[in-house]
Amino acid sequence: MARPPMTPLKRMHAASAGMSIKPESEAQESAQILTGPWRENPAAAPEVRLSVHQEFEPLKAVWQELEQSGDCTPFQTYVWLTAWQRHIGTRQGVRPAIVVGWDTSGNALFILPLAIRIGFFCNRLSWLGGDLCDYQAPLLSKKFPAQVGSDRFAALWTRIRGLLPAHHIVSLERMPEQVGAQPNPFMALDGVRPHACFAHKTILKSDWESYYGEKRSSASRKRDKQKRRKTEELGAVTLVTPDTAEARLQALDVLMAQKSVAFARMGVANLFDKAGYRDFYRDLAASTEAADMIHVCYLDVGGKVAAANWGVSFAGRYSYVLASYDETAETAKYGPGVIQLMELMAHATATGHDEFDFTIGDEAYKEQWCEVEVRLHDHREPSSLLGWVGLGPEIAYAAVKRFIKQSPLLWPRFIRMRAMAAKWHVIGA
Repeated sequence: MARPPMTPLKRMHAASAGMSIKPESEAQESAQILTGPWRENPAAAPEVRLSVHQEFEPLKAVWQELEQSGDCTPFQTYVWLTAWQRHIGTRQGVRPAIVVGWDTSGNALFILPLAIRIGFFCNRLSWLGGDLCDYQAPLLSKKFPAQVGSDRFAALWTRIRGLLPAHHIVSLERMPEQVGAQPNPFMALDGVRPHACFAHKTILKSDWESYYGEKRSSASRKRDKQKRRKTEELGAVTLVTPDTAEARLQALDVLMAQKSVAFARMGVANLFDKAGYRDFYRDLAASTEAADMIHVCYLDVGGKVAAANWGVSFAGRYSYVLASYDETAETAKYGPGVIQLMELMAHATATGHDEFDFTIGDEAYKEQWCEVEVRLHDHREPSSLLGWVGLGPEIAYAAVKRFIKQSPLLWPRFIRMRAMAAKWHVIGA
């Protein structure tokens, strides 16, 4: 009697237990499970079985199910990381090394979206998504605390490291202490250090007016009202959410143009000049798979785009990722960025979000809204003498960067000096 074909999940589970599996199709063959058996006797395999994958597609169903049923951030969703790898990671020579932990029934306990970055001297183990992920973290099943837990993760991490392709340095950055409702197991590793910046968020109320009344003093509300009235004198004020891919891309193009002006003024490298970055944002803005997650909108004042926004909605949290305003327009005098922000927070409240996440960065304006400070951490670890040579200066640089950014005296001065340098560069050109 013919043996029924295995599902991709059962096939991956069987491969992780050390069984010899004949690929059933080219798509399954591309899974490229890199690990072999853990022990001579498959029956003696540990409770958590591991597989390492170079391809995303065979994991799609498992990955997206874990997004919905487990805990993760939007920056580790399948649609986000596949877009990043397609437009940026591949150009940078990043090789995915995605680790899946399975229980003995073949259910995914966690996914670690890791990558190997090939360097001239050192190969680096890092998270997929690079600097476009404000939070870097694993995807965790609700069963993870009971079946693995942070106390057992350190030993499991040693096994994981042994299965991964050769690397000299581990550099895992911007990790929050919590992943959804769960403690982040990476906090249990030795050598975890504070990141240079914090992230910030606020807990919304059931209605915007109640929240706004508590957050803003009567004097602030009066100023807000005056600026809104002055803006309305220039034209009707509306937060517009485009409903077609073409209109979303047009709004995003305006945002990127406005943001590029701000980058130049601040003396910051233009994010959209980096290879693949512009395509990444455009891809997600137009994607039907990301339609429920990516929110593109703009503040319309008298038929003109005074400000624009590219945000992320996921698991009851609205993340404020990219925002801009037209610095050359008359509306700039009245704070269109702040008006847009308040419209967005009202929108997030009305659409059932519990949190408004200002994400990474310690900008002063966040203190006006945020009562929750999200501490982020980095884990750096060498695996060879060559790794120590490469990692030493990096650790020192990170420590100096954190000291400057957390200094109330040094950081504002650094920002002013950077802006002055940009101004003189423009004049000199």
